[in-house]
Amino acid sequence: MVHCSEFLWEVMPVPVPNFLMIGPPKCGTTALYGTLAGHPQVFMSRVKEPYFFAFEDHPPAFAGPGAEHYCQHAVTDWESYQALFSGADGYAAIGEASPLYLTHYQPAQTAEAIRRRLPDVRLVAVLRQPAERAYSQFTYRRQQGHEPLRDFAAALAAEDQRIAANWPPACRYRRNGAYFSNLTPYFERFPREQLRIYLYDDLKDRPAEMLADLCGFLHLDPALMPGTVAPRNVTIWQRSQALGSLLRQPGWTKALLPTRLRRALGSRLRAWNRVKPPALEPALRADLTLGYREELLRLQDLIGRDLGHWLVAP
Repeated sequence: MVHCSEFLWEVMPVPVPNFLMIGPPKCGTTALYGTLAGHPQVFMSRVKEPYFFAFEDHPPAFAGPGAEHYCQHAVTDWESYQALFSGADGYAAIGEASPLYLTHYQPAQTAEAIRRRLPDVRLVAVLRQPAERAYSQFTYRRQQGHEPLRDFAAALAAEDQRIAANWPPACRYRRNGAYFSNLTPYFERFPREQLRIYLYDDLKDRPAEMLADLCGFLHLDPALMPGTVAPRNVTIWQRSQALGSLLRQPGWTKALLPTRLRRALGSRLRAWNRVKPPALEPALRADLTLGYREELLRLQDLIGRDLGHWLVAP
């Protein structure tokens, strides 16, 4: 007779990611995250950007504008990271998206941390023309209030000084576009069949084709995947920071205007105050692109894609 106390209870494994979206920033990762999260066979982490593999056991301690973002969002211990995927049993694809993983900030250490914890994980990256990516990150940080300089060229010139002062990795506008250098540690540690590298051009111009390929890579039913990718994190500047601050106050003009008129006026003022950032100056784009030339030529061979169109003026 076997007593209940003699049973050996099987410990069920905790779900962990089987794919990671590694970035880099401002290349459509957030939009792709939202599209994948809508697929019924996909489970995405509750925290979109946990940054775990960049900060395991050593919480971020950056200084400068935007440093608090990493302190607030980074998950730094394995148990807490696993908890982000509780409830993921039964999903074909379990993942997270941390664009920091594919930046100039310690890519070799990050790639090694991923390999150590998740040797069979599939890695997805979307790459954008690097000068355009750098400018997009600059304008986005301006929108967030994290970039004190109004001039992009001046921000590029300040990059070395900012790194020395331990500013967050998002200020590395030029270096975060060194895709060959930043990707190489991943190709050194993972088989090529575990990496899928797309171009931003694919996401923008051929989304259905790209999503179908991604479904095959992640073993998903393509019939359940939307054929388009909705834009996310579109950068919008304000004509007037003071007006923007006023409009965010819940009681503005409350004592002066009826509710309906106040809402209508607020809506019109917000629309007027929202503008697109100015375009990247062609001469600066050309200069930045020239600086990336050797990186891009080597990247072509690494990922097997013709990048000649990134080296010419649009």
